[in-house]
Amino acid sequence: MDLYNLLLLIVIPGLYFLGTKIKAFSNRGAIAASIIGSIVIIFGGALYFVILFLFLGFSYISTLAGFEKKKKKSLQEGLKGERKAKNVLAAGLVAAGVSVLNISSVNPIYVFALYVIALATILADTAASEIGALDENTYMILTLKPAETGINGGISVLGTITSLLFSLIFSLLSFLLLGIILSLQLNQLIYYIVITGFLGFAGSLFDSVLGETLENRGILDKYSVNFYASLFSTVIGMIIFL
Repeated sequence: MDLYNLLLLIVIPGLYFLGTKIKAFSNRGAIAASIIGSIVIIFGGALYFVILFLFLGFSYISTLAGFEKKKKKSLQEGLKGERKAKNVLAAGLVAAGVSVLNISSVNPIYVFALYVIALATILADTAASEIGALDENTYMILTLKPAETGINGGISVLGTITSLLFSLIFSLLSFLLLGIILSLQLNQLIYYIVITGFLGFAGSLFDSVLGETLENRGILDKYSVNFYASLFSTVIGMIIFL
């Protein structure tokens, strides 16, 4: 954490107004996003914020995909796809917490990898839910029995493929930016991209498992499921890297 990071906080009001303007967040959701963004900037700096913005961009694209079709089936998030405070906190708390590790002695590349994993998990799940909702054929993740589109624990071929692609592309872009800054070697980049990309995807699958086993029984709500899925994949990343 340094003075430069604190100066970057000037962008937070812009994030708030942009988020509400394009209906990406409700008012409270935009406030929550501003808080998460502030933590990320203070402890992670400009690169972490750029990655967060990249994550938001990919999530927004997923939300807009086939929105009218999803709206007709009441499968959209919010009224116009906007994320509420609970959505934002469930999606961003683990990543924000990881960014705080930058004040510790942990290898900063490892911290960055964990940060990417936390966000990639949420992005992969968002892509699977939002774009996967356009696939008429849905199956329960554990039994593979046909199920209603949008059900907790349901997966589809389109959603699964999109989930993996979004996670890998997000990881690729994230580490390309880090590689440019730190001049990482190609083999290092490939290693981190593959690990973080697949862990993000694995986290989204774990999200579906929690949805089928615990959310459908009323033990967890969808926000808790998102949080625990992000935490799960990040912890696996910690075991690998730390």
